Amino acid sequence: MMKQMEEMNLYMQQAKAAATEKINALTADGRADEARAYRASFNIYDVFAALLNAAVKTSGGDENRMKEAFHKLAEKIPESWRQSLAAARLHDDAEKVMIEEAKLTTAAEITKKFDSLF
Repeated sequence: MMKQMEEMNLYMQQAKAAATEKINALTADGRADEARAYRASFNIYDVFAALLNAAVKTSGGDENRMKEAFHKLAEKIPESWRQSLAAARLHDDAEKVMIEEAKLTTAAEITKKFDSLF
């Protein structure tokens, strides 16, 4: 389990670095509005790192319990983002739609990576 955790942490660090590069490039190009979605994604990596750490702590070293705990949290936490996305679509708030979609896409990518490692 330790090796997979190291790989997961490396993945998160690299993804955050890529998001930072994209944010900086967009901002430098005068496209700060587009950079907001990447900032939202950047923050999701921190959220999911905390979820992963919580799952590990509650698992008592049992990989199956850790995976179950992570999946419960990974489903529960983004629920408010899904609700916010639905409200944004209802009100034709394009910026909010873009941000909520970025958050949900990032959450799905992180969960997919987790599943590929565990």
